[in-house]
Amino acid sequence: MRAQRVFSHAKWGSYCAPALAGILCICALFLLGCNSIVPSSSASGNANSAIPQFALPTGTVGAPYSAALFGNVESSPFLFSVSEGQLPPGLSLNPTTGLVSGSPARAGQFAFTVSIGGKELRFSTTRTYELKVDPEVSHVAMSISPLDPTITPGGKIQFSATLKNTKNPGVTWSASNGVITSTGLYTAPTSASIKSVTITATSVAQPSVQASTKISLAYPQLQIGSVNIPSAKAGTSYNAKLVASGGQTPYSWTLLSGSLPSGFQFAPSSGAITGSTKQSGTFDLTFRVTDAVGQSTQKSFALVVSGASTSNCGPPTYNCSRTDMNIVQVPVPPPNVGNLTGANTIVTDPDFSNPIVRITDWNTDPGLVAANRSFVSAGGGSADENLWNLDSSLLVLQALGGWAYPFTFDSSTMQASRMYASSFSTNGGMRMPSGNWSRVDPNIFFAHEGTALYQYNFTDRVNPPSPQLVYDFTSSSNCLPRGFNATWRTQGGNSSGDTVFSMAYSNVGIQGTGTYVVAYKVGSGCTMLNTQTGQVTGDWGSQGTIGTSDRWTVHNVKMSKDGNWLVVVRENCLSSTCVHGPYFWQIGTTNIGWCGQGGHCSGHWTEGYTHWINNPQNAQYESRSFAQDTNVLQLTPGLAHGIPTMDQHASWNNVDPNDTLPFFLSTWDRDTTQLFPGPYYNEILGIAPDGSGKVWRFAHSFITGQSQEFTATYGIGTVSQDGRFFIFTSDWMGTLGSQSGNASCTIGVDCRADVFVLQLN
Repeated sequence: MRAQRVFSHAKWGSYCAPALAGILCICALFLLGCNSIVPSSSASGNANSAIPQFALPTGTVGAPYSAALFGNVESSPFLFSVSEGQLPPGLSLNPTTGLVSGSPARAGQFAFTVSIGGKELRFSTTRTYELKVDPEVSHVAMSISPLDPTITPGGKIQFSATLKNTKNPGVTWSASNGVITSTGLYTAPTSASIKSVTITATSVAQPSVQASTKISLAYPQLQIGSVNIPSAKAGTSYNAKLVASGGQTPYSWTLLSGSLPSGFQFAPSSGAITGSTKQSGTFDLTFRVTDAVGQSTQKSFALVVSGASTSNCGPPTYNCSRTDMNIVQVPVPPPNVGNLTGANTIVTDPDFSNPIVRITDWNTDPGLVAANRSFVSAGGGSADENLWNLDSSLLVLQALGGWAYPFTFDSSTMQASRMYASSFSTNGGMRMPSGNWSRVDPNIFFAHEGTALYQYNFTDRVNPPSPQLVYDFTSSSNCLPRGFNATWRTQGGNSSGDTVFSMAYSNVGIQGTGTYVVAYKVGSGCTMLNTQTGQVTGDWGSQGTIGTSDRWTVHNVKMSKDGNWLVVVRENCLSSTCVHGPYFWQIGTTNIGWCGQGGHCSGHWTEGYTHWINNPQNAQYESRSFAQDTNVLQLTPGLAHGIPTMDQHASWNNVDPNDTLPFFLSTWDRDTTQLFPGPYYNEILGIAPDGSGKVWRFAHSFITGQSQEFTATYGIGTVSQDGRFFIFTSDWMGTLGSQSGNASCTIGVDCRADVFVLQLN
């Protein structure tokens, strides 16, 4: 206390300026220097009371630190230095102010001696200090995402938590309602009465640290998605379906005002309008849809029923479809067939009168991984595959994974369903290898697996059939070698009467590497052409070397409907020269010709009973017989006039010994952002094979031309054997949702494709 009074009373002689005051200053420092400096209780003080401080505050590793040895660090009259020991690493002593500052870098108890001297007078004293540094304090911080999301009741959402300042990132999850897994996957309750849920993540390393977010549970707004009701024809079977979205399923429908035509029925549970009527005219109708929690909305439509046609609709004349050459743009948006779901929705193209039904959607096979839940009419990208049975009551299509899916098809209502759903409940129905329908029996389907041909009999529509072996192409020493490992195969098809079946194989790689072309004739056995050696072997017919020195690998093969000719398409030439082809092999002989003998052999093609049709020049089509391939008939001499580049894939799927029935095709142009410069773009057409130049126009294919799936890019499809229906693949202008199950998609990247059936009138 005495030393304090000296400092306070004399004010250190204005810091020892006068001589007398300097003497007092020396005395004060002497007293202080005798290890009797009284410690100060504060690191700060009055500007004129430089009181010494000995109990320095405790520091923390990594934290800023500042402590003054004297109260007023701006006007100290002394010089300071560390004479013994050391400051904690990371701290330093200001020699003129006595301020210890910095950020301690190491924990511990540190002792050091400070020498204190006057700036103008020659005196000094020392004092020993101790400074404790505590270890770094870890402050665990946590964040959670997503924050405040909104999902539907019963929906799922993945949460994640991020932790800082800890080496243990583990958290435990909890939810005020619903279920959340240990990995943060949350499933909301299905009850519509629960409006919000709190999700909490707790740090395993430091349980006092938590982060929370709130989930809002709400259904999307209920709305009627149908843009219009397809028009109807008096005397013709009708089937359409109203589509709703949002709200909570199931929906119920009500016809609020107006009356349906006599003979039409309305299903409140599904929104389907079906039946047949003799009435014609315009019927104004207003429908209301109500969801499971009582939300409702309504919309008005005009149902147009045209009078019964006196013309002959359908095959072979198709008098109810267009034959003009007017330019018709694809309507945007396209007719509404639903988004991810909408199977069995029937629409009518506003520019054409033929109905189109959507066959597949996101739920067609719930057992598939998301990336494979798009469906196509033909997985191999060919328009020649026979996807329809004899009377159009059964069909097959494919998923991206390669399986074939048998469907029943009601030709009067245009409704399709997967077969044997109860027997294959995990995936919604039967799956089998790809193949072709019989041309004799409507219940027989021929499938190819490995090197063998199998038969499925669908006569029993309750119990699924088992495959029955028809023929194995390794069973004859004159055919594929025993132990042959088929790494690639392509179907040539089956002939009229189901008497000849043809294939091509590779045992060394993918498409374009095969050299084995085989055909099985019922009752006779196998015949084979080896395109690498040029040798023909077989159980029947002639054997020897083909009449050309060309040797090649095979791209694909297709067979004439009479079973006598096989179109063999070249991939790579293995000899010094090869014709551009394709080659025409007379099955079971060494006789081989090639389209090059008649010229104009490019483009896509299709096969009839005895004729081959291709399009060598844009939209032009030509026909020639296999036996006389130099005689060429121009089929569409005026079709390409004024029409720029356009691609086509043709299908000629009937069995007509005279080859007089029309063949069918889908057209394609990539740039759908521009107006079409002519007719026939992105349409489904029929063409007469007699050289009359007649072209029927049935519908738009509603393709973008930019799908990442080959079959959907070109809208590839096939006509039924009876000529009444055309099955094709479309991305429907990108409105079907994404391949991952999202409602929206990016065209050309992830938009899903589905299968559609067009009625040909």
